[in-house]
Amino acid sequence: MRRIPVEDLKPGMVVARTVVGFTGKLLITHNTALTDTYINRLGKLGIGSVYIKDGLDDIDIPEIISEQVRSSVSSHLSTSLKSFSISNSLNVSAFKKSAKLLIDNIIRNRNVLIQLEDIRVYSDYVFIHSINVAAFAIMTGLSLGYSDSNLMDLGLGALLHDIGMIAMDSAILDNPAALTNIERNQIETHPEIGFNTLRTHNVSAIASNIAFQHHEKVDGSGYPRQLKGNEILEYAKIVSVVDAFDAIISDRPYRTGCTTTDAMVILQKLAGSHFEPAIVEAFASNVAMYPVGSLLSLNTGHIAVVTLINRFNSNRPVVNVICDQMGNIIKPSLTINLSKTDEVVISKRLSYEESDFIRSKIVDLTGFPNKETFQPSAS
Repeated sequence: MRRIPVEDLKPGMVVARTVVGFTGKLLITHNTALTDTYINRLGKLGIGSVYIKDGLDDIDIPEIISEQVRSSVSSHLSTSLKSFSISNSLNVSAFKKSAKLLIDNIIRNRNVLIQLEDIRVYSDYVFIHSINVAAFAIMTGLSLGYSDSNLMDLGLGALLHDIGMIAMDSAILDNPAALTNIERNQIETHPEIGFNTLRTHNVSAIASNIAFQHHEKVDGSGYPRQLKGNEILEYAKIVSVVDAFDAIISDRPYRTGCTTTDAMVILQKLAGSHFEPAIVEAFASNVAMYPVGSLLSLNTGHIAVVTLINRFNSNRPVVNVICDQMGNIIKPSLTINLSKTDEVVISKRLSYEESDFIRSKIVDLTGFPNKETFQPSAS
Protein backbone atom coordinates (compact mmCIF):
# COMPACT_ATOMS: atom_id res chain seq x y z
CA MET A 1 0.00 0.00 0.00
CA ARG A 2 1.05 3.60 -0.30
CA ARG A 3 -0.12 6.87 1.20
CA ILE A 4 -0.87 9.56 -1.36
CA PRO A 5 -2.42 13.06 -1.21
CA VAL A 6 -6.12 13.28 -2.00
CA GLU A 7 -5.41 15.60 -4.92
CA ASP A 8 -3.43 12.77 -6.56
CA LEU A 9 -6.17 10.14 -6.20
CA LYS A 10 -7.65 8.67 -9.38
CA PRO A 11 -10.80 6.63 -10.05
CA GLY A 12 -10.09 2.90 -9.83
CA MET A 13 -7.61 3.13 -6.97
CA VAL A 14 -8.56 0.84 -4.07
CA VAL A 15 -8.55 2.08 -0.46
CA ALA A 16 -6.16 0.05 1.72
CA ARG A 17 -7.06 1.47 5.12
CA THR A 18 -10.38 2.66 6.54
CA VAL A 19 -10.72 6.38 7.31
CA VAL A 20 -12.67 7.16 10.51
CA GLY A 21 -14.38 10.49 11.18
CA PHE A 22 -14.99 12.56 14.31
CA THR A 23 -17.95 10.57 15.65
CA GLY A 24 -16.43 7.18 14.94
CA LYS A 25 -18.34 6.93 11.67
CA LEU A 26 -16.48 5.13 8.89
CA LEU A 27 -15.98 7.71 6.15
CA ILE A 28 -14.61 5.24 3.63
CA THR A 29 -13.77 1.60 4.21
CA HIS A 30 -10.84 -0.49 3.06
CA ASN A 31 -11.22 -2.31 -0.28
CA THR A 32 -13.45 0.50 -1.62
CA ALA A 33 -12.74 1.27 -5.28
CA LEU A 34 -12.56 5.03 -5.64
CA THR A 35 -14.80 6.98 -7.99
CA ASP A 36 -14.82 10.69 -8.82
CA THR A 37 -17.68 11.08 -6.34
CA TYR A 38 -15.72 9.45 -3.52
CA ILE A 39 -12.62 11.49 -4.30
CA ASN A 40 -14.56 14.77 -4.29
CA ARG A 41 -16.22 13.81 -0.99
CA LEU A 42 -12.86 13.07 0.65
CA GLY A 43 -11.58 16.48 -0.42
CA LYS A 44 -14.67 18.25 0.93
CA LEU A 45 -14.33 16.40 4.25
CA GLY A 46 -10.80 17.73 4.64
CA ILE A 47 -8.93 14.43 4.23
CA GLY A 48 -5.30 15.13 3.40
CA SER A 49 -4.17 11.72 2.16
CA VAL A 50 -5.32 8.12 1.84
CA TYR A 51 -3.69 4.70 1.78
CA ILE A 52 -4.30 2.89 -1.50
CA LYS A 53 -3.48 -0.65 -2.57
CA ASP A 54 -0.76 -1.02 -5.17
CA GLY A 55 -0.25 -4.80 -5.31
CA LEU A 56 3.32 -4.52 -4.04
CA ASP A 57 2.84 -4.96 -0.30
CA ASP A 58 -0.88 -5.03 0.40
CA ILE A 59 -0.52 -6.78 3.73
CA ASP A 60 -3.05 -6.47 6.52
CA ILE A 61 -1.21 -4.73 9.35
CA PRO A 62 -2.51 -5.26 12.90
CA GLU A 63 -3.40 -2.00 14.62
CA ILE A 64 -2.79 -1.13 18.27
CA ILE A 65 -6.46 -0.20 18.63
CA SER A 66 -9.10 -2.35 16.97
CA GLU A 67 -11.52 -0.64 14.59
CA GLN A 68 -14.37 -1.53 16.97
CA VAL A 69 -12.70 0.02 20.02
CA ARG A 70 -11.60 3.12 18.11
CA SER A 71 -15.16 3.60 16.87
CA SER A 72 -16.59 3.12 20.38
CA VAL A 73 -14.12 5.52 21.98
CA SER A 74 -14.72 8.05 19.20
CA SER A 75 -18.47 7.87 19.80
CA HIS A 76 -18.08 8.30 23.59
CA LEU A 77 -15.77 11.27 23.18
CA SER A 78 -17.89 12.89 20.50
CA THR A 79 -20.95 12.83 22.74
CA SER A 80 -19.03 14.00 25.82
CA LEU A 81 -17.24 16.86 24.08
CA LYS A 82 -20.41 18.04 22.37
CA SER A 83 -22.15 18.13 25.76
CA PHE A 84 -19.21 19.98 27.28
CA SER A 85 -19.19 22.64 24.55
CA ILE A 86 -22.92 23.24 25.02
CA SER A 87 -23.38 23.01 28.79
CA ASN A 88 -19.82 23.21 30.13
CA SER A 89 -20.55 19.91 31.91
CA LEU A 90 -17.79 17.32 31.65
CA ASN A 91 -18.85 13.66 31.78
CA VAL A 92 -15.71 12.34 33.49
CA SER A 93 -17.10 8.81 33.77
CA ALA A 94 -17.38 8.60 29.97
CA PHE A 95 -13.72 9.57 29.59
CA LYS A 96 -12.74 6.99 32.23
CA LYS A 97 -14.71 4.35 30.33
CA SER A 98 -12.89 5.30 27.13
CA ALA A 99 -9.51 5.15 28.85
CA LYS A 100 -10.36 1.67 30.20
CA LEU A 101 -11.38 0.47 26.74
CA LEU A 102 -8.06 1.67 25.32
CA ILE A 103 -6.01 0.13 28.14
CA ASP A 104 -7.70 -3.28 27.84
CA ASN A 105 -7.37 -3.31 24.03
CA ILE A 106 -3.71 -2.30 24.08
CA ILE A 107 -2.84 -4.91 26.72
CA ARG A 108 -4.49 -7.59 24.54
CA ASN A 109 -2.44 -6.35 21.54
CA ARG A 110 0.77 -5.85 23.51
CA ASN A 111 3.03 -7.22 20.79
CA VAL A 112 1.67 -4.88 18.12
CA LEU A 113 3.95 -1.99 17.19
CA ILE A 114 2.99 1.47 15.95
CA GLN A 115 3.47 1.15 12.20
CA LEU A 116 0.97 3.19 10.23
CA GLU A 117 1.02 6.95 9.87
CA ASP A 118 -2.55 7.97 10.69
CA ILE A 119 -5.19 9.42 8.38
CA ARG A 120 -7.64 11.93 9.79
CA VAL A 121 -9.86 14.86 8.86
CA TYR A 122 -8.16 18.23 9.37
CA SER A 123 -11.05 19.60 11.39
CA ASP A 124 -11.05 16.50 13.60
CA TYR A 125 -7.39 16.92 14.49
CA VAL A 126 -7.71 17.74 18.21
CA PHE A 127 -10.23 14.95 18.72
CA ILE A 128 -8.45 12.08 16.90
CA HIS A 129 -5.11 13.38 18.19
CA SER A 130 -6.30 12.90 21.77
CA ILE A 131 -7.21 9.26 21.14
CA ASN A 132 -3.84 8.55 19.55
CA VAL A 133 -1.95 10.35 22.30
CA ALA A 134 -3.81 8.30 24.90
CA ALA A 135 -2.99 5.04 23.10
CA PHE A 136 0.68 5.92 22.66
CA ALA A 137 0.95 7.09 26.28
CA ILE A 138 -0.58 3.85 27.59
CA MET A 139 1.88 1.82 25.51
CA THR A 140 4.75 3.85 26.96
CA GLY A 141 3.40 3.46 30.48
CA LEU A 142 3.30 -0.31 30.01
CA SER A 143 6.94 -0.24 28.85
CA LEU A 144 7.81 1.69 32.02
CA GLY A 145 6.03 -0.86 34.22
CA TYR A 146 3.02 1.26 35.22
CA SER A 147 0.34 -0.41 37.35
CA ASP A 148 -3.32 -0.57 36.29
CA SER A 149 -4.21 2.45 38.41
CA ASN A 150 -1.27 4.45 37.07
CA LEU A 151 -2.27 3.55 33.52
CA MET A 152 -5.79 4.81 34.21
CA ASP A 153 -4.49 8.17 35.45
CA LEU A 154 -2.16 8.36 32.46
CA GLY A 155 -4.82 7.34 29.92
CA LEU A 156 -7.41 9.73 31.34
CA GLY A 157 -4.97 12.63 31.43
CA ALA A 158 -3.83 11.88 27.88
CA LEU A 159 -7.40 11.80 26.57
CA LEU A 160 -8.06 15.16 28.24
CA HIS A 161 -4.66 16.79 27.72
CA ASP A 162 -5.94 19.16 25.03
CA ILE A 163 -9.36 19.93 26.58
CA GLY A 164 -8.28 23.57 26.74
CA MET A 165 -8.06 23.67 22.93
CA ILE A 166 -11.86 23.60 22.75
CA ALA A 167 -11.77 27.22 23.91
CA MET A 168 -9.52 28.19 20.98
CA ASP A 169 -10.79 29.82 17.80
CA SER A 170 -11.07 27.09 15.12
CA ALA A 171 -9.93 29.63 12.53
CA ILE A 172 -6.57 29.75 14.29
CA LEU A 173 -6.30 25.96 14.64
CA ASP A 174 -7.01 25.33 10.95
CA ASN A 175 -5.10 28.32 9.62
CA PRO A 176 -2.48 27.19 7.05
CA ALA A 177 -0.46 30.37 7.54
CA ALA A 178 2.13 30.99 10.24
CA LEU A 179 0.66 32.10 13.56
CA THR A 180 0.96 35.72 14.59
CA ASN A 181 2.42 36.49 18.02
CA ILE A 182 -1.08 37.24 19.31
CA GLU A 183 -2.41 33.93 17.97
CA ARG A 184 0.54 32.00 19.40
CA ASN A 185 0.06 33.60 22.80
CA GLN A 186 -3.61 32.61 22.68
CA ILE A 187 -2.78 28.99 21.80
CA GLU A 188 -0.28 28.84 24.66
CA THR A 189 -3.05 29.51 27.17
CA HIS A 190 -4.71 26.13 26.50
CA PRO A 191 -2.73 24.13 29.12
CA GLU A 192 -3.85 26.43 31.94
CA ILE A 193 -7.42 26.57 30.62
CA GLY A 194 -7.42 22.78 30.49
CA PHE A 195 -6.05 22.45 34.02
CA ASN A 196 -8.65 24.83 35.47
CA THR A 197 -11.43 23.05 33.57
CA LEU A 198 -10.42 19.62 34.85
CA ARG A 199 -9.94 20.69 38.46
CA THR A 200 -13.34 22.38 38.39
CA HIS A 201 -14.85 19.03 37.39
CA ASN A 202 -12.99 17.10 40.10
CA VAL A 203 -10.67 15.27 37.71
CA SER A 204 -7.66 13.81 39.54
CA ALA A 205 -4.63 15.99 40.21
CA ILE A 206 -2.46 13.74 38.04
CA ALA A 207 -4.74 13.95 35.00
CA SER A 208 -5.22 17.71 35.49
CA ASN A 209 -1.48 18.32 35.70
CA ILE A 210 -0.91 16.31 32.53
CA ALA A 211 -3.07 18.92 30.79
CA PHE A 212 -1.16 21.72 32.54
CA GLN A 213 2.36 20.45 31.89
CA HIS A 214 2.36 18.60 28.57
CA HIS A 215 4.08 21.49 26.77
CA GLU A 216 6.81 21.92 29.38
CA LYS A 217 10.33 20.85 28.33
CA VAL A 218 12.99 19.29 30.51
CA ASP A 219 15.42 22.15 29.77
CA GLY A 220 12.91 24.75 30.97
CA SER A 221 12.12 26.20 27.52
CA GLY A 222 8.49 25.05 27.44
CA TYR A 223 5.25 26.71 28.53
CA PRO A 224 3.22 27.89 30.38
CA ARG A 225 5.47 27.90 33.49
CA GLN A 226 8.93 27.04 32.12
CA LEU A 227 9.23 24.04 34.44
CA LYS A 228 12.28 21.84 33.99
CA GLY A 229 13.65 18.44 34.94
CA ASN A 230 12.02 16.86 37.97
CA GLU A 231 9.64 19.80 38.34
CA ILE A 232 7.61 18.18 35.56
CA LEU A 233 5.34 15.25 36.40
CA GLU A 234 6.55 12.02 34.76
CA TYR A 235 3.06 11.39 33.37
CA ALA A 236 3.22 14.79 31.65
CA LYS A 237 6.69 13.98 30.28
CA ILE A 238 5.22 10.87 28.65
CA VAL A 239 2.34 12.81 27.10
CA SER A 240 4.78 15.49 25.92
CA VAL A 241 6.74 12.90 23.92
CA VAL A 242 3.76 11.13 22.35
CA ASP A 243 1.92 14.42 21.74
CA ALA A 244 4.89 15.64 19.69
CA PHE A 245 5.16 12.33 17.83
CA ASP A 246 1.51 12.33 16.77
CA ALA A 247 1.70 15.98 15.73
CA ILE A 248 4.75 15.27 13.55
CA ILE A 249 3.19 12.33 11.68
CA SER A 250 -0.19 14.05 11.14
CA ASP A 251 -1.33 15.77 7.96
CA ARG A 252 -2.13 19.42 8.62
CA PRO A 253 -3.59 22.05 6.27
CA TYR A 254 -0.11 23.51 5.78
CA ARG A 255 1.96 20.28 5.39
CA THR A 256 1.91 16.52 4.89
CA GLY A 257 2.76 14.44 7.94
CA CYS A 258 6.23 12.93 8.32
CA THR A 259 6.93 9.20 8.38
CA THR A 260 7.16 7.44 11.74
CA THR A 261 10.85 6.94 10.96
CA ASP A 262 11.53 10.65 10.56
CA ALA A 263 9.39 11.44 13.61
CA MET A 264 11.46 9.13 15.81
CA VAL A 265 14.68 10.68 14.52
CA ILE A 266 13.36 14.11 15.53
CA LEU A 267 12.33 12.92 19.01
CA GLN A 268 15.69 11.25 19.59
CA LYS A 269 17.53 14.45 18.60
CA LEU A 270 15.45 16.39 21.13
CA ALA A 271 15.96 13.87 23.95
CA GLY A 272 17.74 15.63 26.80
CA SER A 273 16.58 19.10 25.82
CA HIS A 274 12.84 18.90 25.16
CA PHE A 275 12.18 15.35 26.29
CA GLU A 276 13.28 12.93 29.01
CA PRO A 277 15.67 10.47 27.29
CA ALA A 278 14.40 7.41 29.22
CA ILE A 279 10.83 8.17 28.15
CA VAL A 280 11.81 8.64 24.49
CA GLU A 281 13.56 5.27 24.70
CA ALA A 282 10.51 3.61 26.30
CA PHE A 283 8.21 5.04 23.64
CA ALA A 284 10.63 4.09 20.83
CA SER A 285 10.39 0.44 21.91
CA ASN A 286 6.77 0.55 20.71
CA VAL A 287 7.43 2.09 17.29
CA ALA A 288 8.49 0.22 14.18
CA MET A 289 11.25 2.38 12.73
CA TYR A 290 10.67 0.65 9.39
CA PRO A 291 6.93 -0.16 9.16
CA VAL A 292 5.53 -2.94 6.99
CA GLY A 293 5.16 -1.55 3.48
CA SER A 294 7.95 1.01 3.72
CA LEU A 295 10.62 0.99 1.03
CA LEU A 296 14.27 0.76 2.04
CA SER A 297 17.58 1.34 0.35
CA LEU A 298 20.05 -1.38 1.38
CA ASN A 299 23.83 -1.13 1.63
CA THR A 300 24.04 -3.41 -1.42
CA GLY A 301 22.26 -0.80 -3.54
CA HIS A 302 19.09 -2.86 -3.81
CA ILE A 303 15.59 -1.57 -3.01
CA ALA A 304 13.47 -3.67 -0.64
CA VAL A 305 9.99 -3.54 0.87
CA VAL A 306 9.38 -4.42 4.54
CA THR A 307 7.04 -7.40 4.93
CA LEU A 308 7.36 -8.44 8.59
CA ILE A 309 8.39 -6.79 11.87
CA ASN A 310 9.98 -8.52 14.84
CA ARG A 311 8.53 -6.93 18.01
CA PHE A 312 11.85 -7.30 19.79
CA ASN A 313 14.16 -6.34 16.93
CA SER A 314 12.13 -3.94 14.82
CA ASN A 315 15.19 -2.28 13.30
CA ARG A 316 16.03 -5.55 11.51
CA PRO A 317 12.80 -6.51 9.69
CA VAL A 318 12.10 -9.17 7.09
CA VAL A 319 12.21 -7.61 3.61
CA ASN A 320 11.53 -8.54 0.01
CA VAL A 321 14.21 -7.24 -2.35
CA ILE A 322 12.28 -5.94 -5.35
CA CYS A 323 14.87 -4.08 -7.46
CA ASP A 324 18.54 -4.51 -8.22
CA GLN A 325 21.22 -1.82 -8.18
CA MET A 326 20.24 -0.67 -11.69
CA GLY A 327 16.56 -0.33 -10.85
CA ASN A 328 15.53 -3.51 -12.66
CA ILE A 329 12.60 -5.45 -11.21
CA ILE A 330 13.56 -8.73 -9.54
CA LYS A 331 11.00 -11.48 -10.21
CA PRO A 332 10.34 -13.29 -8.00
CA SER A 333 11.49 -10.99 -5.22
CA LEU A 334 14.17 -12.20 -2.82
CA THR A 335 13.23 -12.50 0.87
CA ILE A 336 15.86 -11.62 3.49
CA ASN A 337 15.50 -11.69 7.27
CA LEU A 338 17.83 -8.85 8.24
CA SER A 339 18.03 -10.11 11.83
CA LYS A 340 19.74 -13.25 10.49
CA THR A 341 22.54 -11.58 8.55
CA ASP A 342 25.23 -9.00 9.27
CA GLU A 343 26.14 -8.50 5.61
CA VAL A 344 22.98 -6.71 4.50
CA VAL A 345 21.95 -3.59 6.40
CA ILE A 346 19.52 -0.71 5.88
CA SER A 347 21.02 2.46 4.44
CA LYS A 348 17.85 4.53 4.74
CA ARG A 349 14.09 4.52 4.47
CA LEU A 350 12.98 6.13 1.23
CA SER A 351 10.93 9.30 1.47
CA TYR A 352 7.28 9.43 0.42
CA GLU A 353 8.32 11.11 -2.81
CA GLU A 354 11.02 8.54 -3.60
CA SER A 355 8.70 5.66 -2.70
CA ASP A 356 5.87 7.00 -4.86
CA PHE A 357 8.23 7.41 -7.80
CA ILE A 358 9.48 3.85 -7.47
CA ARG A 359 6.04 2.35 -6.97
CA SER A 360 4.64 4.22 -9.95
CA LYS A 361 7.33 2.69 -12.12
CA ILE A 362 6.99 -0.84 -10.76
CA VAL A 363 3.26 -1.26 -10.21
CA ASP A 364 0.14 -0.25 -12.14
CA LEU A 365 -3.24 0.32 -10.51
CA THR A 366 -4.22 -3.35 -10.74
CA GLY A 367 -1.12 -4.39 -8.83
CA PHE A 368 0.75 -5.96 -11.74
CA PRO A 369 4.36 -4.83 -12.38
CA ASN A 370 4.89 -2.95 -15.59
CA LYS A 371 7.95 -3.13 -17.77
CA GLU A 372 9.46 0.21 -16.91
CA THR A 373 12.53 0.57 -14.74
CA PHE A 374 13.77 3.42 -12.62
CA GLN A 375 17.00 4.84 -11.26
CA PRO A 376 17.05 5.12 -7.45
CA SER A 377 18.16 8.49 -6.11
CA ALA A 378 21.50 8.70 -4.37
CA SER A 379 21.53 8.21 -0.60
